[in-house]
Amino acid sequence: MILAIIFLLTDLFICGITYMVYGGKPVYSDGMILGVHIRREVQEESELVEFLEGYRKQVKRIYAGVTVLGVAICGLCFWYSSIFMIAWCIWFVAYLAGALGVLYLNHRKLYDLKIQNGWGFTEDASTTMRVVDTRTIMKSGRMALPLWYHIIPLAILVIPFVSVDFRDYLGTFSPNSQGWILFITSATVGIVFLWIAWIFKRIPNRVYSENSDLNYRINYIEKRSWSICFLGANICNTIAWLYLVRRITKNRWIYNIDIWIYIGIISLSVIVAIAMLMWIKKQKNILQKEDETPLYMDDDYYWRNGWYANPEDARLFVQDRFNSMNYTTNLGRSAGRYLVGGICAGVLVLLIWMCVIFLRMDFTPIRMVREDEEIRITSGYTNTFFETDDMQSVALLEDGMPKDQYNRTNGSDDGKQLLGKFEGKKLGECRMYVWLEYTPVIQIKTKEYTVFINSKDANETKQWYDELKE
Repeated sequence: MILAIIFLLTDLFICGITYMVYGGKPVYSDGMILGVHIRREVQEESELVEFLEGYRKQVKRIYAGVTVLGVAICGLCFWYSSIFMIAWCIWFVAYLAGALGVLYLNHRKLYDLKIQNGWGFTEDASTTMRVVDTRTIMKSGRMALPLWYHIIPLAILVIPFVSVDFRDYLGTFSPNSQGWILFITSATVGIVFLWIAWIFKRIPNRVYSENSDLNYRINYIEKRSWSICFLGANICNTIAWLYLVRRITKNRWIYNIDIWIYIGIISLSVIVAIAMLMWIKKQKNILQKEDETPLYMDDDYYWRNGWYANPEDARLFVQDRFNSMNYTTNLGRSAGRYLVGGICAGVLVLLIWMCVIFLRMDFTPIRMVREDEEIRITSGYTNTFFETDDMQSVALLEDGMPKDQYNRTNGSDDGKQLLGKFEGKKLGECRMYVWLEYTPVIQIKTKEYTVFINSKDANETKQWYDELKE
């Protein structure tokens, strides 16, 4: 159930955000429509209006199709997780192909229409205009919030370590326990927001007009707004961590509802970022519509296929044509092609690896073997080895797992099977090899952790128990 909900929300979020950023209604912005520079006065041309109407219909069909399919395959979570994961990976690749394909193909069609009808700003479509507004550049350092503001929420993350109860909780469990993992995650997220804020602060100001005041106002809106957004995200991250700390010190445990609230607080920053993006685009459009002296850089030739490819440009990363928040790679350089190829290959390998892992978890049987004084437990995910001298007790639990709160630290919990490393509120560190719908369950207490294991065959479980008792 949890897996289905997580992927359902993820699929809806991916499709919704991508549609808003790349698949929404194409509007005239920064002298472009759909990433192609076109003169403002040709917006009402019948051929252009007809093309954009066809594009909107095509985008709606594709996004509606992939969204419905993404929601439907989440139902496979109630069957085999591995089958669902394979279907989801295929869906994800098809989704990327559809989203990027419709964008790039229509971008190229519009570029060809522009050349055919002479809708550009210059006769040479490969012309690049580089304009510098020195007044705006001189003021760029004062546009974004100071980076040291981020140090305050980052420093607050470590304040809970002053509490004896909090330190005692973390010391009770291993270094890879959920408490430590969440602290490391919170610190990493905070540093990442600081790093992103630093990148955006260093982005050169763009020149939109011969009017220097207009350039300053647009760049100020962008940099100031995003710097506030990133600082707010860092504050949300700190608040989420402090909430967990309060729950830890009060209950000496982290429940699943606490994790969901933690994720929800951090997700507020994503919602704010989306709202900020829409507001910035609206303000830019308002300012640019009032401008009577616009300046444009018509380098569409290097973007004609939808991606940037300019072998004469020394830059490896350039601002994305379709979303000014993003940066894309210059595929005209060998380093750019190798980088993109490596990332695509890495993602493909990761998806295949995930599918293999889930297949092994679902279809590799759990085995327990005793050889002399060593006990070996193997599965499709994790293995456990310990000496018989390390065993403190062995029990056969006819009613299944003992009642406790179990948190997964490195394993799988799909509602049918517990597999891997867990922590119990009462039992501490655990190794799980348990089919939840089957009984009995063997409980093995060792010096370091507690092991739970069973088989779908009750007779095999009892046979393992007898071997352990010898």
